[in-house]
Amino acid sequence: MAAKTRDLSAELAFLTRALKAPTLREATPRLAERAREAGWSHEEFLIACLQREVAARDSHGGEGRIRAARFPAR
Repeated sequence: MAAKTRDLSAELAFLTRALKAPTLREATPRLAERAREAGWSHEEFLIACLQREVAARDSHGGEGRIRAARFPAR
């Protein structure tokens, strides 16, 4: 059999690092298990993953921009 064996965990880790999506990297295994149990479609799984990443970026985004701007301390 000539089929390649893929390490999906390693591939997901690489891709989420390349996308700079740490929350997605952390959430994917739990969400994948939940999706399998609940019978989610691929689209539902992708939406859940992206919602987690967007929420994390929204909550942490301002802090990073303020630090990067190097405003003087109050």
